[in-house]
Amino acid sequence: SLSAAFLTQTVCLDDTTVKFEIWDTAGQERYHSLAPMYYRGAQAAIVVYDITNTDTFVRAKNWVKELQRQASPNIVIALAGNKADLATKRAVDFQ
Repeated sequence: SLSAAFLTQTVCLDDTTVKFEIWDTAGQERYHSLAPMYYRGAQAAIVVYDITNTDTFVRAKNWVKELQRQASPNIVIALAGNKADLATKRAVDFQ
């Protein structure tokens, strides 16, 4: 069965309530066709890649392009590298 890890969290910031819906597909390609379901109506997205794996960075860039094409026109997109504790094994440059 297809399932992604899902977490929801509601946070109050000043006078605004923000609802985070976090989908973790672990970068698996089989979720790609379902992606619009995950980001439909999203106002922001964080695309995460593994700093020790250049393939994940390439896939992350493709996700950013897809979000720019398909998601809400005003969506805010952040790109984040994880596994910073493995900096000695970094495979993706800072640029």
